[in-house]
Amino acid sequence: MLAKSDVEPLFRPTAQARGLPALAYTSEEFAREECTSLFARTWMCAGYGHELPAPGDVLPRTVAGVPLLFVRTRSGELRCFHNVCSHRGAKLVSEQASSVQMMRCRYHGWTFDLEGNLRVTPHWGGHNQPSGDLDKACAGLAPVAMAAWHDWLFVNIDGNAGPFEAYAAPFQAHFAAYGLDEAVWTRTLPYEISANWKLVAENYLETLHLNFIHTLLAEVAPFEQHAVIAEGNCLGTIIDVGLPENWVRNDALPRWRGVDADNRTAKNMALFPNFKLVIGPDHCASMVEFPDGAATSHQRWDFYFAGQGATDECFRSAREAIIDFYDKTNVEDFGAVEAVHAGHHSPAMKGARFNGIWEGAVHHFQKLVAERMAA
Repeated sequence: MLAKSDVEPLFRPTAQARGLPALAYTSEEFAREECTSLFARTWMCAGYGHELPAPGDVLPRTVAGVPLLFVRTRSGELRCFHNVCSHRGAKLVSEQASSVQMMRCRYHGWTFDLEGNLRVTPHWGGHNQPSGDLDKACAGLAPVAMAAWHDWLFVNIDGNAGPFEAYAAPFQAHFAAYGLDEAVWTRTLPYEISANWKLVAENYLETLHLNFIHTLLAEVAPFEQHAVIAEGNCLGTIIDVGLPENWVRNDALPRWRGVDADNRTAKNMALFPNFKLVIGPDHCASMVEFPDGAATSHQRWDFYFAGQGATDECFRSAREAIIDFYDKTNVEDFGAVEAVHAGHHSPAMKGARFNGIWEGAVHHFQKLVAERMAA
């Protein structure tokens, strides 16, 4: 945890503020504390609807050190549970699977249905006696608060973050004009970055580095033309001409409903703490950080296009050009972010300085961290 004296300089006006102390990025103890004091108390992106397309699909995933289980029930509903047998605490499901009817604990055979209800408890009442006096209704899987926004599944582990709709409202408002119900998933790209997850997130929230790291991106999306956004749990940048010219040809990909033919707006928005979405007139890409200790961030990108027609073979080269552009741009950041992480091990690093014009979202992000981590 952080002492209030550690973060007092952070809450000054942006240009006069000092950032989080270096230990917030380098300490394994701090990283462990983030799991309970930050991640468990927020709405974190943890899964994707396309990973569970049919009833009987189950998906285990560990989020902030907590084993979770996503399930598509027989009725088609998506549910999330703690992936823990209610008998002795064994992890219930180890691998993603399809066409599951029941989930059976391999330790003592306790068996649960897809709604999390306990159905079978072998020998609980004695030899060849299944249940004895056990009240199965009180021993089902523990549910986890979950919200689905289009394809993305968010969880609130401690259940106290309030309704997702209120938590995410400023973020969602930026995408209300886009027909994201039409979004069709096409590809996932995984990355591993040797840096603290917060540094990865902060890099996404400012454009001042574009001229030095992203030569091609800087040409089509000059850093000085981005509007900086910092609204509650929503952070990011927006630019009205932020896409290459060759992405807006007459024969280019289908566009989101209501998007004009000459629209080249790129919105790069983040929902605190770990979800980011960049959207153009005909595609979007989600970027999710899965922190792994203080020094590693597992990042996952998923690419979506506007409508089933966008996945036709005739659009393959257009889709590939977009995905390739994002992939190359993302990888360009890794060396810089890893260098920042290495620098935070120096005693000379006593908190970042912020540019009052371009780094307001980075400053806001660090304050959101501090509000949850300060004693």
